Amino acid sequence: MDISIIIVNYNSLDFIKNCIKSIENDVEKDGLDYEILLVDNNSDDGSVKFLKGKSRENSRLYLIENKSNTGFSKASNKGTLKARGHYLLFLNPDTKFLSGNFSELVRFYEERDKNGKAGVTGAKILNSDGTLQYGQRSFPTPARQFYESYFLHKIFRKNRIFGSYFLSWWDHDKAREVDWLTGSFMFIKRDYFLEAGMFDGDYFMYSEDTDLCLKLKRRNYKNYYFPDMVIEHADSGIASRDMARREAGIWKSRRLYFKKNYSTAHAVILSLLYQAGIFNRILLFLILSLFRPQSGSMKRVVSCFKAIRIYYRNL
Repeated sequence: MDISIIIVNYNSLDFIKNCIKSIENDVEKDGLDYEILLVDNNSDDGSVKFLKGKSRENSRLYLIENKSNTGFSKASNKGTLKARGHYLLFLNPDTKFLSGNFSELVRFYEERDKNGKAGVTGAKILNSDGTLQYGQRSFPTPARQFYESYFLHKIFRKNRIFGSYFLSWWDHDKAREVDWLTGSFMFIKRDYFLEAGMFDGDYFMYSEDTDLCLKLKRRNYKNYYFPDMVIEHADSGIASRDMARREAGIWKSRRLYFKKNYSTAHAVILSLLYQAGIFNRILLFLILSLFRPQSGSMKRVVSCFKAIRIYYRNL
């Protein structure tokens, strides 16, 4: 078996239909032996019924049903233990392939692996409107969190310092080594993933990808960006049902990342920077609401306050 594609699904029926169709169209033309492992986290939107039907139609598709929502990390690990592929591809359900092929991806990976162990390789990711999504980044630091909290990464996007976290300053049409890649598309040799200890189950969702890439980096693996494989990712398409919860979840996971990999002091600094950043946004949205009452800015203010409550709950 060449590739095991692992997808964690939770109430994303509309997305998962297109994702599976995209995989079937893209992977099969490459002639690689593959399987799709769908790990469902107790969806109640009809996903399970649909996936059961697809598994009967397509012998390459396997459904793994969880009795509760265990989060991305644990569900992905569960899929890995069932996987038979030499390579693993962790793929979000709100993605679809636009260009490139898996044979080239495998060749790229194997060439890098000859010169030192290759860790995770990621694709070029586009938003639904065709704009670039920064799915390859530098490891977070307190300084980079400061740039994000005070919008410096947006104001000085092409600056190598202020744009260092999202790598917004360099040419995204060229392959290169990077620190980490987002979990929407993570390609790695199965043995290497197991050697790194898989995803840390303490992360429910978000930052487990950063944590994994850091573990690999510390074991002298190299992570790569491969722009010849291009996918579309809806990003907050699923999470947008509750943006406040998504926002708080991202920052909670970053706090855990700093605490696990650096120190409690780093986690405290992160919390202070998050607080500064969200109050900056509240102030900005309040000002916008004065000049553009119909812009929806007040809804964003309410969402920000909700995110703060969620973030500091059980801190």
